Amino acid sequence: MIPRIARENGLKMYMGAWVSSDKIMTQKEINMLIKLASENQDIVKAVIVGNEVLLRGDATETLLAGYIKQVKEALPNTQVTYADVWEFWVKHPHIKEVTDFVTVHILPYWEDDPTNIKQSIGHLADVRGEVEAILKDKNILIGETGWPSEGRMREDALPSKINQAIFVREFVKLAEKEGWNYNIIEAFDQPWKRVSEGAVGGFWGLFDKDRVDKNVFSGDISNFPNYKPLALGSIALILLFSLLLKNRDINTKEIFIFSGANTLFALLFMLQIEQYIITVRTMWELAWAFLVVSTHLLIYYFLLSYIAYGKKPQIVSFENIFAKKIKGPDSSIMILFYLSFIFVLISNIALAFDGRYRNFEIYIFIISVISYLWLYRGQFENMAFGRFEKVSFVILALTSVVIFINETYLNAFSDVWIAISLGFAYILF
Repeated sequence: MIPRIARENGLKMYMGAWVSSDKIMTQKEINMLIKLASENQDIVKAVIVGNEVLLRGDATETLLAGYIKQVKEALPNTQVTYADVWEFWVKHPHIKEVTDFVTVHILPYWEDDPTNIKQSIGHLADVRGEVEAILKDKNILIGETGWPSEGRMREDALPSKINQAIFVREFVKLAEKEGWNYNIIEAFDQPWKRVSEGAVGGFWGLFDKDRVDKNVFSGDISNFPNYKPLALGSIALILLFSLLLKNRDINTKEIFIFSGANTLFALLFMLQIEQYIITVRTMWELAWAFLVVSTHLLIYYFLLSYIAYGKKPQIVSFENIFAKKIKGPDSSIMILFYLSFIFVLISNIALAFDGRYRNFEIYIFIISVISYLWLYRGQFENMAFGRFEKVSFVILALTSVVIFINETYLNAFSDVWIAISLGFAYILF
């Protein structure tokens, strides 16, 4: 079908075979590639035997070279290449000897040492020059390059709609000037890729999943194209919680504190909901998001209630909560504290030891850490925490160090998350 569509629209195409660790399936792929390329020589510009095979470790250099030679022998009049990230071309330069040209992937965001948007194009140009010098071959196709419009920050490499547009526009300008062959990934956002690559994997498209132009090449662009529902949601929350002031006689200072907290929390709450819409991939993650949002909606309510009534909660021990010796809002707000710090504890462990594809849920947890630092101010020494809380303090502190080492100080989202974690650790200490 694809060759027919390409022919009808006057297009040429690169046709590929997926090379995996399954030798039987790989051979089927190669046989089909040879068949289709032979039947469509008029529109096949070149064939690609394998994509990031060496990166994944699915085949040895020798085995991969054998697959490439097999295709070259079967298609003597068609150019044959192999595609991989640039580091693996540098590690395996002999693969060039069995290909007609080099197809290299340069993705500044995904590299082991990520590059920020300001330095990304210069880095890409340097990398291409390095590959050309090492392989002694100017015939290079940049098979994959691009920038994600959504997803988690990696060091100081921030996915955003504006950054994606900056990268693509600057790259195309440079590539046209230098006469480079290139392919931008990808045509459309592919949300299904979030399962294996995290939220960021689903948002590399020039068009969104509904085939709507994201204005990556030209036109106005905003990181908040949905600002209207975000604003309406925030206003609705502000107005709803402002009802707590009904018939209350509070002073100017308290009104200022109430209004500031209400406005800030409403904005943070809506930003977190937007993040969950982008990042949630499974029913488990949906359940997590529901629990976190529900918990923080209640924390939001209780904080504003205490401000409106000019009170501070009484310290309630874990034992008294379950013994039901103390009831009411003081008990409820402490239960919510335990829920929120356990959420942070779980997230910290996950981010520290399996964080590559996980997002920093900073917006909503700013609400809880500010709330509890404010509510229990001056009372921390009276919080008679036991062994569980002390162990949790140690885990929070240690995992925060691991996260900092992994992400470096350059990651603003990580820095905020660590501050949140240490805020809870301070309360538990």
